[in-house]
Amino acid sequence: MAQEEPARVAGSAVSGDGWADWVLSARSSHHNDALPLALSGADDARLLTPRPGRNLAYVDDELRLTRQRGAWSLALLARSYGTLVAGQAALELAGQLAHGVPPAGARDWPVALQLRSFTGAGLAVGRTQGLGGGWRFSAEFQALQLQRWHERRIDGGAQYGAAAGVYAFGLRSDERNSRLALPYQDAFAARGAALLLAAGLAWEGTRTWAEFGLRDGGWLRWRGLPRQQQSLDTDTLGVDADGFVVYRPLIQGRDSQDGGARFWPWRAWLASGVVLSGGQRLGLQIERLPDFGLLPALQWQRPAATPGALALGAEWRVHERRLGLTIAWRGFTLRSGFDRLDSGARSRELGLSFQATL
Repeated sequence: MAQEEPARVAGSAVSGDGWADWVLSARSSHHNDALPLALSGADDARLLTPRPGRNLAYVDDELRLTRQRGAWSLALLARSYGTLVAGQAALELAGQLAHGVPPAGARDWPVALQLRSFTGAGLAVGRTQGLGGGWRFSAEFQALQLQRWHERRIDGGAQYGAAAGVYAFGLRSDERNSRLALPYQDAFAARGAALLLAAGLAWEGTRTWAEFGLRDGGWLRWRGLPRQQQSLDTDTLGVDADGFVVYRPLIQGRDSQDGGARFWPWRAWLASGVVLSGGQRLGLQIERLPDFGLLPALQWQRPAATPGALALGAEWRVHERRLGLTIAWRGFTLRSGFDRLDSGARSRELGLSFQATL
């Protein structure tokens, strides 16, 4: 997944031009384990072909105009970011129900799904400071106005009994969504707000290098944001205090609206490697993505021999099975990565930036 701080470190190493006064950049990183990207808009669970274990889908898009002066930077930016983590069994259950054909035998599907996403625009203020001895510290603060906020968690389980030929469900859902329309809903704020922080620490030696960072941790707030909590339980029979059989509803729910700030979890990354001849850098990066786990990547960079000359970079993202290439020349940087080049691609990254002194 594209990351701001690693991209900045890699960008300066690849370009070799130092800090520019103005930087205009656009990047887009999309991935889906269970579905080709060309079918991402299709609302048909029959198309799902999940990978074993937990499945990951994400969107990470950003457009940014940055003014840099000395150690400080000020940027206007627009972002769209979201992750979906679902177990293989949950996706197989969705496909099974969509096909409408009962399983050949008894089945049990544990269900776990977590969705987080937001879309917003605003300002970012950053600073990079050399600490001596090859150390460098960087930090960034983002203040965004949110146009969209969506979080949902579903857990529980489902079973199919071959003897009776029926499904049994026990599921719970908790959703916060700026586009929810609840019965008897009160008016709520048209926009939300986000305060996100990032920080990184890097060390460059004569033969080795290392970097560590955190990003996108912070708080989101939306006054009156609709929230819907629901449970589905097909075990509806019960007995009251007098011993009479009673029936409970299959679906129980609670609608509410809240505006309290919610913590948005950090993304963390750690990278280290060696410095080769000509300033080339070879290393391994590991990112920890909330709700999912570790995403490793192998990286190589060859910096420009002189300012403005050609620089190259390459990255292999292990989970995404995506090869990315970077080319930088005279202030332009182009980054592109795919797991495959046809309509079956499930992972794609594109980026373009231009830096200039005015």
